[in-house]
Amino acid sequence: MRAIPSSVPALVTGASSGIGEEMARQLAARGHGLTLVARRAGKLETLADELRSAHRVAVEVLPADLETAKGRLAVARRLRSRAPWLLVNNAGFATRGRLGELEASRERAEVQVNVVALHELTLAALPGLLAAGAGGILNVASTAALQPVPYMATYGGTKAFVLHFTEALAEEVRGSGVRAMALAPGPVRTEFGEVAGVEDYMDLARAMPVQRCVRVALRALDRGTVICTPGALNQVLAQGPRLAPRVAVRKVTAAIFQPR
Repeated sequence: MRAIPSSVPALVTGASSGIGEEMARQLAARGHGLTLVARRAGKLETLADELRSAHRVAVEVLPADLETAKGRLAVARRLRSRAPWLLVNNAGFATRGRLGELEASRERAEVQVNVVALHELTLAALPGLLAAGAGGILNVASTAALQPVPYMATYGGTKAFVLHFTEALAEEVRGSGVRAMALAPGPVRTEFGEVAGVEDYMDLARAMPVQRCVRVALRALDRGTVICTPGALNQVLAQGPRLAPRVAVRKVTAAIFQPR
């Protein structure tokens, strides 16, 4: 299977930092035109100027807050305006703590961004992709999707949805010319750790450089891989929750993520 042609533009959510920003950089280097989506318009404009200059590609900036219906609708309209796309649903965040003590509005926002936005944008893009018989959807999940995560209960639950939804979609579109892949990385060195309050875990787990994570992910998408977990060690560790008793898995993850 070949790479998605550079003539297919990419829309990347959460493009102002982390995996989304690096996705934009590496896709631009491949020659893809880009639509960059995030709340921070200033950071998007700076990145867009850099990519236009370095790679001579068309870059559109679309500021949108995917926590809101208005923000999601603006991006969905852009996706419906043409086809095909390479849609990279990367936007997301995590919270950490005892669920009963966390701010309920923040937990609801986490579901809106991590699940509802990804679902709505996939639904917006998919008909055009199928009609064109081309393009793809890359949804960013996590190894957190593979087991319950006490003290990060909402985050683990949202990423379980992303993983299972994408895996099912990949089977549905098999043979259509459209690709669907879930990127399920382990710890990656981005600002995610600081926002989620898991810097201690990132240090313990020796987080992967974001450049390597994205490079591996795009190569996997080229091959038609359905679930990509970058890093040999992460791939081995990902099998643990499938083999161990679930009660043991819960206790181990609780011990890891319990706030100090």
